[in-house]
Amino acid sequence: MKIVLVQPPVEDFYFTPHRSSVLGLHALADVWVNRGNDCQILNFPLEKPKKKKIPLPEKLEYLVLYLKNYNNEIKNTSWFSNYYRFGPPLDICSERIMAFEPSVIAVSCFTWSYAETTIRLLKMLKENFKENPPLLVVGGAGVSVMPDFFTPFADLVIIGEGENAIGEIEKAVSLKRNILLQSKININPPTKIPFSWDIKEKKKNRFTVTTMLSRGCPKMCSFCANYLVFGKALRIVDIKAVLMGIDNILDYVLNKSKPLDSETDRISELKEKIKLHVNFEDDNILFQKKYFLTVLEYINVKCNQNMIDFSFSTENGMDYLLLNNELLVELKNLNITQLNLSMASMDSVQLEREKREGSIKKLEVLLKISKQLGLPVITYFICGLKNDTPIKIVETLAYLHNLKTSIGISHYYPVPGLVDWQDKSVFLKNPPYLCCGSSAYPWNRCLSTRELITAFRLARTSNYIKENLYDTELVSNLKNNLLKDVTMDEAMVNLFFILVDPND
Repeated sequence: MKIVLVQPPVEDFYFTPHRSSVLGLHALADVWVNRGNDCQILNFPLEKPKKKKIPLPEKLEYLVLYLKNYNNEIKNTSWFSNYYRFGPPLDICSERIMAFEPSVIAVSCFTWSYAETTIRLLKMLKENFKENPPLLVVGGAGVSVMPDFFTPFADLVIIGEGENAIGEIEKAVSLKRNILLQSKININPPTKIPFSWDIKEKKKNRFTVTTMLSRGCPKMCSFCANYLVFGKALRIVDIKAVLMGIDNILDYVLNKSKPLDSETDRISELKEKIKLHVNFEDDNILFQKKYFLTVLEYINVKCNQNMIDFSFSTENGMDYLLLNNELLVELKNLNITQLNLSMASMDSVQLEREKREGSIKKLEVLLKISKQLGLPVITYFICGLKNDTPIKIVETLAYLHNLKTSIGISHYYPVPGLVDWQDKSVFLKNPPYLCCGSSAYPWNRCLSTRELITAFRLARTSNYIKENLYDTELVSNLKNNLLKDVTMDEAMVNLFFILVDPND
């Protein structure tokens, strides 16, 4: 059979291309191919045109006031300016898919907020395949949290992880789909997780790998859908499969690396040395510290043997409560490039409500150790949780500003099925794109859109000030410029600059 696995284009204010690794599609492709099928992945957000301005959706018009071109003085503290499509138009996507004459089209919706684009593509594919249509399948995290939303638009809706559904899909094709039209499949998750990876060559002999070693989450935070998609038990890839996969990655890198151009290049070998950076997308890998360190040590040894510079990151963030001084030193020695920490909130009452734990004192200690190690840190928190207030948020920003860390701010948004969002009817009344952090929609009504955007811009302001070594004149100019901007909340801006000390 011919199978096309599709990641639809993304419509949003921004998109991070290097995070579009489609690991789920890679895992499915490996299974399909091992079963003797012809499989093609189309990751449309990475295809040309990579970015095109498109009209703002009707129900985002409340953001018009905030979308503007900022002058050079405040561009480093700005909000977004335009709404974009990342990837080709849907009609081009449909033509590309049709050209393969597939037996199965499997479309992924990797987050609920992009469900509308996914459905538009599914509709178009149905219209274009009127004769001898292929089996149209949809799955992914966005589907798993609200599958009934997708059933009118696909022949088969996959809930949860897709590997174990492949046999049912093949059966549906052989039976000409008659018994499974508009059906849902909810199969137990695979007990054996594949080691999937995506690799890109950024520049000559510079490779970046994205992978994930685990699935599932035992924490069940009230703002995260991980456990809804992957379950509450943390499962890890078998270590033998990981080590074999790493060998395959290194073989790929060595085969794809380009020879040095001249004798001069050989003399200055360090300039042309192969570099490999691995980003682990896991949310909870520190629950398996020994396992994770075994993986890192293996990569490090193998890279040293092959004269490859190895580094790594964990961009989804680590729970700082699972870190300690000794582990930080080990991670630094194994070439971590940046520490991404997940704080959620600094308010202990808020954390208890969100089913999280926290220790501000421990965070401070870890940041001091990171500074001593020369390890840059980004600390992330969520803005707009229930019971947040503008004052609480500014106090959090000021607190982080006075620590040795950059600030990562995430606007709260719900997902169907979370503890506070069991009534899924609300998601039928509001378009999925309101569930983007970039939409700054006041879901919990504790902060307005204006206050949410002000908080985002103050986080950027903090980072910009730190990048410029707390230049007093710069700080004064920033404050004046932000207060002149009518889209900013004046009280929040004033409080922020009262609480931060530019001479610190």
